Amino acid sequence: MNIEIWLQLVAICFLGAISPGPSLALVVTNTFAGGRTYGIITSLAHGIGIGIWAFLTAVGITGLLVNASGILVTMQIVGACLIAYIGFRTIFNYNEVSIQENDIKSTSSRTLLRGASEGFLISILNPKIALFFLAIFSHLVQPDSSWTETTLMGVTAAVIDACWYILVALVLTGSNIVKIFQNKVKVASRVSGIFLIFVAVYLFIKMMHDWVGFVLL
Repeated sequence: MNIEIWLQLVAICFLGAISPGPSLALVVTNTFAGGRTYGIITSLAHGIGIGIWAFLTAVGITGLLVNASGILVTMQIVGACLIAYIGFRTIFNYNEVSIQENDIKSTSSRTLLRGASEGFLISILNPKIALFFLAIFSHLVQPDSSWTETTLMGVTAAVIDACWYILVALVLTGSNIVKIFQNKVKVASRVSGIFLIFVAVYLFIKMMHDWVGFVLL
């Protein structure tokens, strides 16, 4: 892989990472709900999921999954349900994790594991990410690409995604916004949870719209 192709990959992955969607909603919610460390852990795990999708696309496996419509629909349903679950949990368990600019010592390993699992699942259960990489990699991946090159593509996508969302978490916890939420944990949790539920409902409606349109065709 020459430097020109790699820079194209970097630019495209960055534009994909900064585009708003369920992933951004989750990172923002987890950062407000659990603080800086919780948001960073969520971001890192999300980046790992992105890297896996990028690698699978580079080696051709994603193309096989895309052709299996049943798998994609199942992933969409499970992903939307996960977002809704996180939304409801955030609303009703606001005392479980306080909003603070905490560090690794003040956040339990169980809580961090939950944030990591949520970040990873949100990315790995989003079929649109698979379609995104399938669209761009068809122009970047060469038939004779080595395992080193495909691995580099996956790592590049993972690092860019994780760094972007880590930056989001750092900006949020370093601003006056989080200080406002610190004094209103219950309200903040409810607002964040309702926002995620709206995202889940939107995904369900869009999924049904796409499915009905597909059936009518």
